[in-house]
Order: sequence, then C-alpha cells, then structure tokens
Amino acid sequence: MRRWSIVIAFGVAVAVMVSGCSVIDDDLSDCGEELELDYDLHLVTNMSIELQNELDRKADANLLKALRDYLAPVFTDYAHDLDLSFYDTQGDSAQLHHERHIMDANELSYKLYLPRRYYMHTAVANVEDNKSVSYEGTERCHQASFRQAATDTVVTHKTGLFTARQPMQLSGGASKTFFIHLYMANCAAALVLDTSAASFSGIKVVSTGFASHFNIADSTYVYAANPPIVKTDRIETGSDGQLCFCTVNFPSQELSAVATRNIIETEAPFVSLDADRALWQFRVYVTLPDGKVTESILGVRKPLRAGQLKIIRARVYANGGLEPDDQNVGVSVTLDWNEAGHHHVPL
Repeated sequence: MRRWSIVIAFGVAVAVMVSGCSVIDDDLSDCGEELELDYDLHLVTNMSIELQNELDRKADANLLKALRDYLAPVFTDYAHDLDLSFYDTQGDSAQLHHERHIMDANELSYKLYLPRRYYMHTAVANVEDNKSVSYEGTERCHQASFRQAATDTVVTHKTGLFTARQPMQLSGGASKTFFIHLYMANCAAALVLDTSAASFSGIKVVSTGFASHFNIADSTYVYAANPPIVKTDRIETGSDGQLCFCTVNFPSQELSAVATRNIIETEAPFVSLDADRALWQFRVYVTLPDGKVTESILGVRKPLRAGQLKIIRARVYANGGLEPDDQNVGVSVTLDWNEAGHHHVPL
C-alpha cells in the first residue's frame, strides 16, 4: 500500500484570499486557512466470501482465478484518479474550488489553502477509466452525479467507483484537519452456466433492474421507469461445459420504500430479506441449432448493493431453458422467443 503526501502551492493564493474574503460572512472574512485533507478508500465488500462459497468445486479453479482477475479493477481500495470539489452551502450551492489529481494509492494526504467559510466538499475516484459512467453537473453541489449514457443499453462498468462528501467549516477556532473516507458506489453480478446438457449455436446474456445514475451530495441512486439493459462480459472459464458472464453496474432497488444508498461499514451490510418481487434480472437468450431462440429471465428478489458481488449458477437444458441452482431465484422461460415483440435486448 502506498501513501502519498502532496503539498500544493497556489500562485494565486493571495488573490483567492482577497476575493474570497470579500464575499463571505463577516465573522469568517478576516483571512484564509491552510487545511490538511486525508483521503482513503474504504472497500466494504463480500467478494472473497462469495467467490469461495460459489466457486468451491475443483472444476471451478480456472474460473475462480479468471473472475477474480476480471474483478480486480472493480473491488479495489486503490484509486487512480481523484476529483475534488468545494461548494458553497448557501444559495444555489455553486462550486467554489475544483481540482483533479492522479492518486495511484490507497491514501492521500493533501494540503490546501482556502478562504474561511462553510463548504460542502465532495470527492470521487476512479472515473477516468470507467468507460460507462461520466461525472456530470459538477457546477452545483446538488446536481453533481455519476451518470450512465442515456440509452436503452449500456456497457458494464470497468472500474470500482468511490465517493465521499464532507461538510467543512473553516474558521479561526475550527479544526484544520479533515478525514475523508471514500466508499464504493457500484457492484457486480456473475452468471455461471452449466451447458453440458445443451446444444446451441450461441448464448447472449444481459442484466437489468439497476440504477441509472448516482447523486454524489446525498449518496442516493436514481431509477428510471425502464431500467437500462447492461451488457455482460464473457469470462473465459477453461471448460467446454461451463460459461460465465459478468456485469458491473449500479445497485438494484431495495425492499419496499427503503432508500437505496451506498454502503458504509455495518455489521452485515449484505444481509437482506427477500422482496415480494424480482428486484433485478439476468436475461439469457440461447440460440438453438435450428435457429430458434429460447429466452430465460432469472429474477432475483434480494437487493444487489454497492460493494457486493452476487454469483448465480444455472443449468441450460436441451430446449435452451435455464434452471437456477438457487431456489430463491425465479425463472421464466419462453420457447421460440420472438425478438420482434420485445425491446432493449442487444442480440
């Protein structure tokens, strides 16, 4: 683990101090302050346990390694890029100061000079190489968010996204040191298929039921009426009778009216009851040798939360239909599926 200590000297510090002090509250307007910001990434995840529990067979050894390697850039406490914003807490919450840094570490100590006032500070990490998510609306605190493309189908995330928010009071008697803990905002799901009893010419897998974007300031997710379809990546298993598909995305909705937020440390962050309906899905399309397509929809009633990995195993039968190993995962099979009557499925 590497720790970087960075001190930034601003050539415009005096100008910032003078202009800043002229527009802030009188009781805080005497001068600016040098503050120390200590950032670290807190990875709260069940990844290792889920891999061990679900891929514990001898035949899974190659897949276990391949899936672990695939997920390494996602379930990590290592940040590449770090984006910092400091917002006004009055009026329209305008962005008052903004910086980007290459962190390439788990922790970062950083010194910064800012005018005395109240701020809402936000920090996000690992957006640069994500490929699917952009960081938008940063001019206003309440508008800043992670957003996927506004399309019916999106690609899987390539990095684990981390965020933090921290109110800061800079005044003569206040603390000058702030500890900012960044927590993960996305999650992953994998589908492992036993295809030893099936003959087919192709299999396509997508997932759906997840948030479309994430609000940074209040750490909440937003869900579209028609959730986007997320394309999966196929993971090489090293076995002719086994296929694996994985997706990295925002979390699913929670049970009933409970708000979906990112996960910080709790005693059991991924333990949950079953909902009375499927909260998210895998949709599997098996093309048979005669050209017909069988659709199987696997509905999962447990929420998929930020930082969580969920692995589902299922068998593919001769007619192309699936049967999940977990009896709590529902399945709906449509033989001779007609693509023309459906939407948002990238076959």
